[in-house]
Amino acid sequence: MRPGWDPISARITILVDNTIMELIPDSQFVTRLSKPKNSFICEHGFSALIEAEGKKILLDTGATGIAVTHNLNLLGIKPEDIDIIVLSHGHNDHTGGLSSFPARIIAHPDAFFRRYLFTSVGLKFDLTCPSSEVFMDRVEFHRGSVQLARGVWTTGEVKRRHPWELLNSFRIERNGKIESDDILDDQGVVISSLKGIIVIAGCSHAGIINTIEQAIEISGIKDVYGVIGGFHLIGPGEGKIDRTIEELKRLHVQKIVPIHCTGFEAIKRISIEMPDEFEYGTAGCRIEL
Repeated sequence: MRPGWDPISARITILVDNTIMELIPDSQFVTRLSKPKNSFICEHGFSALIEAEGKKILLDTGATGIAVTHNLNLLGIKPEDIDIIVLSHGHNDHTGGLSSFPARIIAHPDAFFRRYLFTSVGLKFDLTCPSSEVFMDRVEFHRGSVQLARGVWTTGEVKRRHPWELLNSFRIERNGKIESDDILDDQGVVISSLKGIIVIAGCSHAGIINTIEQAIEISGIKDVYGVIGGFHLIGPGEGKIDRTIEELKRLHVQKIVPIHCTGFEAIKRISIEMPDEFEYGTAGCRIEL
């Protein structure tokens, strides 16, 4: 274990996800906060609240700002209560609510370029972060890992150890020229717990296995207690499902909460092949460490 990685207690709440599910039982790992007449709302996007060491850390802000602020309000938390915002990357389904919060923002230098997705059938989607003038004076740019609280760090820029995890569907605009985007700004947050590290990923454009191995390297902790977030195994990424499951088994990940861009097929397969590790997650789920 490296300095600054002492195990801590923490609470993780999935604020924004593509789905919501109520009226199903809690598990020993996941508590479901959304209830009738006290319902979380969902949208295509991601945001997670990390409460640790007296700080409220927001990983991403969803697509619109509507879901994240509504769901925080259900928890009795106001936008100004957030201490730090971390951007997992600069796509607009993770950055759309940034202007709703006055907090300090941690981001990679590539996060605010214009970004696009090109599909195999010729469609083009603009994924650029919304206009940034209102919050750019609060952005801190980092390529390396940043300590957010005792036992809580960003992964920083993730090493691409496994080329098989990478996709070539994304583009970035630099100096008026559109070029292939390796999404180098992709990063996660890592928490040190008594049972091992917890890795929270926004979309895993760098690859979820690459991200986990980055977390192991920076923390010096080999035990991976949990992995939460988007694994980007949807659409073109489905070809990676088998290999990803093999690697999750090799790394002995104890708890897996695949959401957002993981995709139905991958979530189904993980639930079947790793039933003891799989946890069904949606917006409104809370995990206590």
